[in-house]
Amino acid sequence: MDLKKTFHLLQKISPKISAQIAFNFISKPKNRKIRAFEKSILETAKNSTIQFKKFKIKTFKWGNGNKKALLVHGWGGRASNFGAIIPELTKNGYEVISFDGPCHGDSTKKKTSFFEMSDLVKYFLQKEEYDLILTHSMGSVLTFTAMDSLKYKAKQMIALTTPSKFSEFIGLAVLQFGLTKKSTKLLIKKIKKTTTKYNPMTHKVKDVIKNIEIKSLTFIHDKFDKVVPIEKSKTVNSFFKNSSLIEIEGTGHFKMLWSKKVIQIIENQILSYNTQKAIN
Repeated sequence: MDLKKTFHLLQKISPKISAQIAFNFISKPKNRKIRAFEKSILETAKNSTIQFKKFKIKTFKWGNGNKKALLVHGWGGRASNFGAIIPELTKNGYEVISFDGPCHGDSTKKKTSFFEMSDLVKYFLQKEEYDLILTHSMGSVLTFTAMDSLKYKAKQMIALTTPSKFSEFIGLAVLQFGLTKKSTKLLIKKIKKTTTKYNPMTHKVKDVIKNIEIKSLTFIHDKFDKVVPIEKSKTVNSFFKNSSLIEIEGTGHFKMLWSKKVIQIIENQILSYNTQKAIN
């Protein structure tokens, strides 16, 4: 019996239990299998552990360049997801900093929330000044949310896909489990309890960029991304004055992280930005 059929029966018995299972699914993201290139990049990192709320957070550094880059992974991701990109950044003079979010990678496995992850991004943004911020998927929204709370001024940011609102994230769980309206309502009620600042159902990127200033912002998105449709990046791109969207094909949502095509685009973008900065 598949997951949706099982939940269809369970929801007839107890929508409350069904909502709790779906909430646990969101709160404890499943880590994907770590790839060989990810293991290799972790072996070259300077790693440490910091205490953040109830979590021990694993942090990583690569390179010793005079420019700093912060990498923010997506939901269910980890710092090593950027393993194919990191060598390109260190080669171009960046000291690269990243972390495994709460309940992600090698950090403490306890229930977490979208907003806890955003608070962690905020911690890193306050700690250092970055020449480049590189994000993937939900990590892009997490970063925009953190920036908003700081009225942040960024130099360069490259977002490898981005949803346009938090409810799309909830929608993935609703679709996966085939939740009924009653179970969905109970799930949303549980999610709302994880934050006092934002309403998960109305939280949109459009609402959190008013206090953000980014000198150079580039979105990269596969035209046929099945996880986050390219229309989402198009929407967010339209909110910014100084941003651009580069459409690609053949990488999907996750493969783009180790795509030579994407790595080349990233290198071109950072070289172009640094050249322009030197001229000005």
